[in-house]
Amino acid sequence: MIIINYQLSIINYQLSIINYQLSIINYQLSIINYQLSIINYQLSIINYQLSIINYQLSIINYQLSIINYQLSIINYQLSIINYQLSIINYQLSIFLFYLLDKPV
Repeated sequence: MIIINYQLSIINYQLSIINYQLSIINYQLSIINYQLSIINYQLSIINYQLSIINYQLSIINYQLSIINYQLSIINYQLSIINYQLSIINYQLSIFLFYLLDKPV
């Protein structure tokens, strides 16, 4: 009976050592979990900041598209002016040709 009791006390001691090691592992895992939660929080802040930047960039993109549209209208108007000037230039060249071709 004494031998069984001694063996049981040894097993109990070994189990207490395992329990202690498991509690250390549990503590380390809780520290890792805490660090991961901090990282997760920081990443959520970065994600929020990136979404703000993305929103601002979409506003800028929209404004640039408006500017691009306005520039295309100006370009179209300038091409019309250019066309009208070329007609005037052609008419002036014809006029000059008749003027110079006229006998004195």
